[in-house]
Amino acid sequence: MIPRENDHLWGHQKEYAYFQQAIAQDKLHHAWLVNGEEGIGKATFVYHLVRLILGTNPAAVSRIKAGSHADLLVVARRLDEKKNRLRSEILMEDIKSVGEFLRLTPAEGGWRIVVIEDADLMNRNAANSLLKLLEEPPKGALLFLITTHPNRLLPTILSRCRKMTLHGLSDDEMAQGLSVLDPKLSQGDRGKVIALAEGSLGKALQLLESGHLNIKEIVENLLTYPVKGKEIYQQVDLILQKENGFSIFLILLTDAISARIRQAAKAQKTEFGYPMRPVPEWIEIWQKLLKWHKEAESFNLDKKQTLISEFNLVSEL
Repeated sequence: MIPRENDHLWGHQKEYAYFQQAIAQDKLHHAWLVNGEEGIGKATFVYHLVRLILGTNPAAVSRIKAGSHADLLVVARRLDEKKNRLRSEILMEDIKSVGEFLRLTPAEGGWRIVVIEDADLMNRNAANSLLKLLEEPPKGALLFLITTHPNRLLPTILSRCRKMTLHGLSDDEMAQGLSVLDPKLSQGDRGKVIALAEGSLGKALQLLESGHLNIKEIVENLLTYPVKGKEIYQQVDLILQKENGFSIFLILLTDAISARIRQAAKAQKTEFGYPMRPVPEWIEIWQKLLKWHKEAESFNLDKKQTLISEFNLVSEL
């Protein structure tokens, strides 16, 4: 479901109430960085704020959903027509339209709102162009930068934005979301995917597509006990049978390792996992996994052998 078309907001009620109060008291800062883990509803949250500000009546909501509201500009990666795929970056020309938009008088109220999705994908020129707008925002300008990776943004941009960190959904919120997004899902499978998705509806839906739930289970098993011999080949074959299984395995494995690294840091642990390893060693493993996967994709290397090497690396064989 496209976030701006989603009429449901699961979770994040405390943060939503904060904005309601700020709007009522006319104390809304001009630039917000909304960040959090992948798939927890950051963009949906922002578009519900846009509705709150620009209008919750059916006509205004309909225009927001369609992307045709006169006081709303959405900036995201655009299609590269030559390659027929989304560009890897947000370009300066995309941000140039932001300045032109904000200089116009609001058409329907007091605000002109800009939403920048995946803001960390702005290239250097685009980021510098946005910085000028943040330093001298036009009257009535309101910007929302959405990102999973705030550390990739320029420090000068971070310093000029108020930061709103959203957190993963509770099990009850996940259940509510899945009952709407996948009403045919059995209660047993729903509980299973909630346990694996770590508060992310996006990740839950990804796991349910094309049997990716099985790949998540493989990842959890790999990080719980060493996988050896024939079992490695069996699991690698299962991964490669799934649509986009090679890429999905990397995403799920590196996400799981990242989560464990953060948990260890929060608990002030110096090592974790099975086999037990120091945190810096897990960081090196995470980096190697990304490197090997990128090389396999870029140079069309044998995906099966790459996966076998990754299993051996994590299992310390």
